[in-house]
Amino acid sequence: MNIDIKQEIKKIVLNTQNFKYTFLKKHPNSKYSLDFIIDEILYFLKSGVSYRMLRSKANFRTIHYYHSKFVKHNIFFKLYKKIRNIYINKYYTNKDAILLIDSTIINNKFGINKIGRNKFYKNKKSTKISLMTDNHGFPLSILFMKGNYHDTCLFEKHIKDACVLFPKSNKKIIADKAYASHHNYALLKQKNIEHIIPPRKNMKIYHSYTYDKNEYIKRTIIENIFARLKINRRLSFRYEKFLRNFSSFVFLAFSYISINIGKNTNVH
Repeated sequence: MNIDIKQEIKKIVLNTQNFKYTFLKKHPNSKYSLDFIIDEILYFLKSGVSYRMLRSKANFRTIHYYHSKFVKHNIFFKLYKKIRNIYINKYYTNKDAILLIDSTIINNKFGINKIGRNKFYKNKKSTKISLMTDNHGFPLSILFMKGNYHDTCLFEKHIKDACVLFPKSNKKIIADKAYASHHNYALLKQKNIEHIIPPRKNMKIYHSYTYDKNEYIKRTIIENIFARLKINRRLSFRYEKFLRNFSSFVFLAFSYISINIGKNTNVH
């Protein structure tokens, strides 16, 4: 997948009606180019510094202003969606889809929405990112929920996304015991989707459920993707007040990850 993320962001921004005249016809008083603003936002994502500590020739308010404008017009979500569509159209022409589902916790600092106390992190407030990837680790469905919600709350939404993205492909879901429930098993049976979701010990089907343990090991792929996501220091904690700003950085980071995975899977 030979995609330059900066050029793709630039194309999406310039194709958005509200930005056409802002950057195409440069105002005499305008100091900074679109390329410069994109570079600063990408640096901000990777470094994790606060806006006031941003070392740039531009005032931090300027970078924050443009980032907020990009978020308002869903620039980073459009970027992620475009990369995902390219990947699916070129890689999954006649292939079966092995899909992995899991979630991770992002501890909260200043967020005020989509947060909840998580008992596994000393009852600290947090936001959960629920993710569905393929067996290469490519992020296909990204959802957000409160930290005190159970992982299985968004399972059905991921399955709907899988049916939309791969309407004709045979699908197989791999997930951990947190997603084991009679409702989820019945849903997958109704959709005619294979699965490897080991039941919990207190379930009646615990002894009768058989699965390939070597294939179940593939679940570590999605854990590695979460590790790659949190390399971006802005995402190690949630500093953004509103979810729309936090999710924009998540989509931008996953876009970076998606391009690198696309290169490794020989998608051109």
